[in-house]
Amino acid sequence: MGKVVLGIGNILLRDEGIGCHVVHALEEIPLSEVGIIDGGTYSDIFPTLKDVDKLIIIDAVKGGGTPGQIYRFHLEDITLEQKPFLSLHDVGLVDDLMLMQLWHPNEMGTGDTVIIGVEPKEINWGLELSPELQRKMPQIIEVILAELNNTNPKGEMKC
Repeated sequence: MGKVVLGIGNILLRDEGIGCHVVHALEEIPLSEVGIIDGGTYSDIFPTLKDVDKLIIIDAVKGGGTPGQIYRFHLEDITLEQKPFLSLHDVGLVDDLMLMQLWHPNEMGTGDTVIIGVEPKEINWGLELSPELQRKMPQIIEVILAELNNTNPKGEMKC
């Protein structure tokens, strides 16, 4: 499958849906050999990602920065909270990806996984992004295009 950009989020909760808004914007750009997936809130998306050389996940991330701040990190940069899972609905994006890589390392073809997080401003009912995130969309797209072209620096990035 090559390279995949996976947008995650709930578009009904304004900035929580940033990942979905970004992948829809990317669909308007001609990208060769890049899969664009709107993962929404579908937690079982990862088993469908076979033979992916590079996976770029875009999602809202509360990192304590200013609204629209962009973060870049890898799975190994994240520590999971120690909380009991009451059901599979309690499993989040990172939990799900880490569990899939642990349980099925040979089936998960996500060799290079990068998470691009965007600091949300508003997570409440509504379909539109906050003005702050709307203004950041061109920069978020640039970051993802640079990542696809391997021109982003290693490690965490804060813009």
